[in-house]
Amino acid sequence: MSARRREKGVKPGFSLMDWIRLTEHAKDLAGLKGGRPRAVTMEDVAQHKTEFDAWTILNGRVYNLTPYLHYHPGGIPLLRGVAGKDCTDLFNKHHRWVNGATMLQKCEVGWLATAPPPPLDEDDADAADADAADDDADDADDDDDDDEERKNGLI
Repeated sequence: MSARRREKGVKPGFSLMDWIRLTEHAKDLAGLKGGRPRAVTMEDVAQHKTEFDAWTILNGRVYNLTPYLHYHPGGIPLLRGVAGKDCTDLFNKHHRWVNGATMLQKCEVGWLATAPPPPLDEDDADAADADAADDDADDADDDDDDDEERKNGLI
């Protein structure tokens, strides 16, 4: 037998329809304070792991779950368990039919930033500098060709 999840239910005023109404009228569920969604590091997400400040990652997008906690039919403790973490696998296991991106759209803080590329060692840096110098010289030659074609009425 498989174990079934038990839904805790929600308090009156915290149904799915109440959540939809809230998202239609609320100004800043993401907590961006007028800012725009941005790249967010995993380290930054990990700092938001309490019931009063809960961020999670779903399919590479970062969401502020805090406003949604009381609307979740499985209860706050389940969401507290994914605060500060990537919830994609757990979400897909229990809610594969739910469009989480649409449901949490107004709570989107941004997207998970990828790690920066590793630093170049000295040999790679010298090669990159040489390639950049060659590209600059090629661009200058192209500009000269364009000037000549303009002069001759070809452009």
